[in-house]
Amino acid sequence: MLDSIIKQPNARCFLIEPAPGERALEAAEIERRVHSAASHLRSLGVLAGDRVLFCGDQGLPAFIAFWATVGIGAALAPVDPTWPMLMCRRALAKIEPRLTIIESSRDDSPWRELFGCTQLVPVDSQGRMGDASTEGSSPAEVPGTAPAACLFTSGSTADPKVVVLSRDALLRSGRLVVDSFSWSVGERLLNLADPHTMSGLRNAFLAAPLAGMRWICAPRDGRADIFSLVELLSRVSAQRIVAAPLLLRQLNLLGARVPPHLFRSTLALYCTGTDLNSREVQRFHARFGVPIVNYYGLTETVGLCLTQRLEHWRPDDSSIGYPVGCEIRIVDEQDNEVAMGSEGELHVRQCCGMSGYLADSKATAEILRDGWLRTGDLVRQRADGSVVIVGRRANFIKAPTTEKVHPREIEAVLEEHELVAEAAVCGLPDTAGGERIAALLVGRSASCAGDCSPGEIAQFVSERLGSARAPKVIRWVGSIPRSANGKIVRARLSERFND
Repeated sequence: MLDSIIKQPNARCFLIEPAPGERALEAAEIERRVHSAASHLRSLGVLAGDRVLFCGDQGLPAFIAFWATVGIGAALAPVDPTWPMLMCRRALAKIEPRLTIIESSRDDSPWRELFGCTQLVPVDSQGRMGDASTEGSSPAEVPGTAPAACLFTSGSTADPKVVVLSRDALLRSGRLVVDSFSWSVGERLLNLADPHTMSGLRNAFLAAPLAGMRWICAPRDGRADIFSLVELLSRVSAQRIVAAPLLLRQLNLLGARVPPHLFRSTLALYCTGTDLNSREVQRFHARFGVPIVNYYGLTETVGLCLTQRLEHWRPDDSSIGYPVGCEIRIVDEQDNEVAMGSEGELHVRQCCGMSGYLADSKATAEILRDGWLRTGDLVRQRADGSVVIVGRRANFIKAPTTEKVHPREIEAVLEEHELVAEAAVCGLPDTAGGERIAALLVGRSASCAGDCSPGEIAQFVSERLGSARAPKVIRWVGSIPRSANGKIVRARLSERFND
C-alpha cells in the first residue's frame, strides 16, 4: 500500500524529519527501508494474516514497523510503551502476536520476561531491523479488506478492546483528513499523538504521505513536560499541529512565559480525543491568533467523522463541527430519532468503518447494528447542522435527587477557579441513594489546598451551576490519571478517594 501512495505526485514530496541533528529522509529512501524491514520480518516467519506487536513512541521506527508489517499483509498492533506490565500482559493475550518489535533504545528485559518464547525484534532510531544491507523484495498483493492495524480503545472507562482496521478503512480515513483539513504539499506537520492512538497512526503514517507533507517526529523524551514542548514548538515552526486539548490549558496557564511568536508559522491547531473547553480556545486564540479546529472520531469510526470547518471557524464555537464522510443520526433510548435540538445518542454510518473488535463478536454486535455504529456519546444538533457534545452516556453521575449530572460541565467550571489547574469529577456511592459528586483538583501551586477550603470550592460551583452540581467531596492531588491522548481515565478516579 505504501508503494501505491508513494507513486502519487504529492507523496513524492513526503519527507520524514527524524530526531534533531539527523537528516530528513525522502520518499524513495523511506520506501527502501520499509522493503528491507519487511524482508527481515519475513525471514523471521511473519506471514499474511499475522499480527505484530509494536512498543515505542512516534517516530521513524514506528513508521517503518507499520508499513513493513502492512506490506507483508500482516497487521500492526501498537501499544502504549508507558503501560504497566499488567496492561501489557492483557495486550499480549488479546493480540497473540507472531513477534514483537521494540525500539532498541528501550530496556527490553521486562518485555523478554513477559513474552517468553515470543520473538522480540529491536528496531533502531533509523528504522533498521536486522542486517541493514538486506535488499527488500516487492510487497505482497493483499486485498484492501485485510486487517492492517489493531488499535486498543482508550480504556478511559473500562478495559480496552481491540479494534481491527482494514487497509481500505485506514487509507480512506487518511484521504478524508487531507481533504477535510486542506493539508498541502510541503507543509510541516507536528502530530503529537503517539502511534497506538488513531490520530497518531493515521495522521502521520497515511495522511502526511498522501498530502506530501514534511512530518516532524517528536518522540516522548523530547516533549517530556510543557517546557520541553514549548522548546520543540519554537524550533520546528510547524504549519499544522495536532494535539490533545490539555496542551491549550497548559499554555494558557503559562501565560507570559510563552513567547507570543511561538505559533507565527502555524495555520491551524487540531484537537481531538477529549472535550475541548471553549473558554480555553478563546484565551488561546486571543493571545496567538491561531484557529483551534475541534474534530471528533472514535477508534471504531477509524477516526475523523465530524469536524469544524477552518474557513468558517469562530473562537466561540463550542461544537465538534459537521459530519464528513458519513451519515449521522441522533436517537433516544428506544432508537427513535429525536427532534432537531434535542439531546440523544450519536450514531454514525460509514461506507468503510472498523472491521469489528478482535475475537469479540458480542461486543461488535452491540456497537454495530444495521450498519449504524453506536458511539455512546450524547449530543444535540443545531439548526445549522453542527453537533454539540453533551456527555458520554456511561459517565453520568446519578445524584440523590435522581437528576443525571455529567462530569464535564462541573469540570469546566472548576477550571475557571483561579487556583485550579486541572479538575476531574466522578460519582461516589451515597448511603442516602444515588451518588455524591466528588472532585479531584490539581492546583496551580503547591499551596492551593491550604489557600482555599472545600466549602469555598463548592460555593464557587454552586453559584454557577446550582447546589445540586456542587462537589460534596474534594481532594487536591498532584496529577489526574489520563490516557496517552489526554483523556481522563474515569475508571481510576474513585480509587483516589480510597487512599
